[in-house]
Amino acid sequence: MSELLFKKLTEAPLLSGVAVDQIRKISEDGQAKVMKGRFDRIDADELTQRLFFVLSGEMRMFRALPDGQVQLIQRFRAGEFFCLSALVSNHGCSNYVVNSGTVETHYWTHKRFRTFMQDNPDFYGNVLAQLGLQIEQERELRSLSHCCRADVKVAAYLMFKLGQNRSPDNNKIDLRPIGLTAQELGVARETLSRCLQRLARYDGISYQRGWIKINDPSALEHVLENMECSCQLKLGA
Repeated sequence: MSELLFKKLTEAPLLSGVAVDQIRKISEDGQAKVMKGRFDRIDADELTQRLFFVLSGEMRMFRALPDGQVQLIQRFRAGEFFCLSALVSNHGCSNYVVNSGTVETHYWTHKRFRTFMQDNPDFYGNVLAQLGLQIEQERELRSLSHCCRADVKVAAYLMFKLGQNRSPDNNKIDLRPIGLTAQELGVARETLSRCLQRLARYDGISYQRGWIKINDPSALEHVLENMECSCQLKLGA
């Protein structure tokens, strides 16, 4: 398992430019945390003290709202770190994360991870870049959640995810589970399904069991440019 962790860490953007022997040390120093129960959680106190890396499965970060509701902020899949802001700011984290099925994570205390950062200046630029991406994602999702037209909202979301995609099949987007993606966008699952069906009729996408293939990005851009939307959503503005 340590070799798998080492391999995943070498591929992580956070460790880009970091010497291989240093990544090996980081890999060997990590502590495993396996979560097998459904919807186990890591609370704010633990997130405030540790930096986590997802080796397998998916973690979901939530924020408790003043009205008693909870807001899904981000999803973290294999190969991603989470709770970077607490590492950098040295302030507490007010969110919590839950697992989806069996998840294996590895963690380092902030104090220990900072010692690795001090040995390599590339770390600091990488951390800031990753924080910037996470902040951008949260901002875009917050903007999308207030959009008044579902078709515009979904088309914009797909364009945003396409721009983020760094996988070999960079025209494919994983929306599974669809219900959770609908929650991210602030729409009912049935509404999201109908929007995807309409976008498929425009020949912009095809989809099956939560996997979206972007056949023609210009078709999605056409939706954004030609459907009237009083909120005048502009991604990346």
